[in-house]
Amino acid sequence: MSASTTPFFLLDANSQAQGANHSSAAGRPEPSYAVLKFMESFCLISAACGMVGNGIVLWYLGFCIRRNHFTVYILNLAAADFGYLLCIAIETVQYLMQFNVGVQFGIFLFLDLFTYGTGLYLLTAISIERCLSVLCPIWCRSHRPKHLSAIISGLLWCLSLLLNTVGYILCSIHPSGSCRMLLITIGVLDFLVCTPLMLFFSLTLFLRVKCSSQKFRTGRLFTVIMLTVLFFLIFAVPLSVLILFDFLGYKFLYSPEIGFVLSCVNSSLNPVIYFLVGSYRDRRIKFTLRLAFQRVFEDSADDKEERDTRDTITMSS
Repeated sequence: MSASTTPFFLLDANSQAQGANHSSAAGRPEPSYAVLKFMESFCLISAACGMVGNGIVLWYLGFCIRRNHFTVYILNLAAADFGYLLCIAIETVQYLMQFNVGVQFGIFLFLDLFTYGTGLYLLTAISIERCLSVLCPIWCRSHRPKHLSAIISGLLWCLSLLLNTVGYILCSIHPSGSCRMLLITIGVLDFLVCTPLMLFFSLTLFLRVKCSSQKFRTGRLFTVIMLTVLFFLIFAVPLSVLILFDFLGYKFLYSPEIGFVLSCVNSSLNPVIYFLVGSYRDRRIKFTLRLAFQRVFEDSADDKEERDTRDTITMSS
């Protein structure tokens, strides 16, 4: 693969792996190798902690806790976060040991973007479905297919896999002029389609619950969704923005490394959110992870909210 056709992210990876710290041909300063090494070390620690947390979530939701249509999404989201953090950890070890990664780095970067995109699509689906379950509770409970969550999750995994596989082929295996356009398309889909949808439905849900004349019993699942979306917007969305700007030719110092660090923190935070919300206002000293997750994902108040809302609408109609 010639240097002229190598994707920009492979060039950056190779130069960083060699510890380059010289001025570029255009006179722009190169990122400091020491700063990059610190960022990568922080990523490795965060990824290790996040893999432990998401692994625990996968274990409890997969084998110990009764699943419902929302926890199916959470289970898939934990799997996407675990895969993302695993790839980040492998890339970080390669970088810190200064391996000549080459095409191998491109494979892991492809897996990074695949799992990152899947997590984004899943969180968008969670926001939309949770909002619809509050706005249209009767329709959702009477017409919603039993396995809809599993079907949607599978389709979103396939969509992310298809987009990123085509991108990897066009940009790494058989470089072509379509590579740049496809990468921009993925960036637009992530930042200008999914993120606004997630924000719109989450804000609609929040306003409906907090500003409505009806009293909603929100439950802990509502809090989990709101916090997860909020932290995703703060920590994960910058990666889509910085990558999109890079594709468009607007390059910033330590970009998109900053985006990967923030998204790594985001993927590690979700299990912490589940535990803190599940254990909130519980004064018992021996409070187990299983009990915390049960209080979040088997929240009876959440189901009661839907039943109360359905009864209220039925009586008023």
